[in-house]
Amino acid sequence: MELARRGHWQRVVVFRREGFFLPMVEATCGPVEEIGIRGLARWSTLMAVRRLARRLREEKVEVLHAWDADAAIFGQFAASMAGVPLLTSRRDLGQIYPPHKVWLMRRADTRARYIVANAGAIVDTFTGQGADRAKFRVIPNILDVAEADRLAEVPFSRRSELPPDERVVMVARLDPEKDVPTFLAAAELILKQHPEASFVIAGDGAERPALMSLASHHRFEGRLVFLGDVTEVPALLRVCRIGVLTPSRNEGLSNTILEYMAAGLPVVATDCGGNRELVSPGQGGSITPIGDAEKLAHAVLELLRKPTLARSMGAFNRMRVEQEFQPAVVGNRFEALYAETVRLN
Repeated sequence: MELARRGHWQRVVVFRREGFFLPMVEATCGPVEEIGIRGLARWSTLMAVRRLARRLREEKVEVLHAWDADAAIFGQFAASMAGVPLLTSRRDLGQIYPPHKVWLMRRADTRARYIVANAGAIVDTFTGQGADRAKFRVIPNILDVAEADRLAEVPFSRRSELPPDERVVMVARLDPEKDVPTFLAAAELILKQHPEASFVIAGDGAERPALMSLASHHRFEGRLVFLGDVTEVPALLRVCRIGVLTPSRNEGLSNTILEYMAAGLPVVATDCGGNRELVSPGQGGSITPIGDAEKLAHAVLELLRKPTLARSMGAFNRMRVEQEFQPAVVGNRFEALYAETVRLN
């Protein structure tokens, strides 16, 4: 959207025309086109790829940027048919995909002019698997602090559902790779030493029933709540004290941690993917070993017991977001990348 605001012509094509950001994207970039891909081995998928290739030729598109894994799998064929340079994106560590999808993603990367990664950890992972390091360009995610502040000004509509006192929040999809059980185990340890703490889990997913059952075996006594999907994340974060994220695998550069940072929260996160690139230990929070509930609890307890330290870390995080992850800053890097790609074509 940042480049559209600068006057660059672009088209947005998606598999499914839906999602929270759709109205904002269309307001800035124009109509979003649904390409209609519903599966891999289907005749309709081949027809959709051919339609996309025809559109690329007819509209004289100069660069096709496949923004995620699925887009790269199919976009590589459309770009080849149309004779358009391809950019792919790697936004996670690729550890949860089936073998056929991994192979197709690697094929797309080998045919791409550049591969855009949002974290250095991603570059290290894939070059370790044989990818060409020279192809990678690291460009981080965007977190618009002005937009986050605007949304945070509206009071959280579900305040009555929140537990009291000093809230520790985790915003995440409830999938296995997010390792919520470690958070639950740490929460129980924290409560034993700091009864004023409470815990909020915002997000939904396949693991939710099992996690709620697991939580019932811990001694939370009304100090923990599962909110399910939350669309008012900035407003929720404004009434919390500490942001936690505990992934065990597949993490790229976490939008959740960026949201914590924009809200001025200190962050405790596991040492997975790009988390260490966002959370500066001793300045913005703590990095703890994957799956280690005791060390996670210790890091959170330190912040609960030292509110002045927690506030200074939150302020540092806010400063970093303002300096490094704003639309104008990240937009400059994408603008330069696209210009270079066109020049080399």
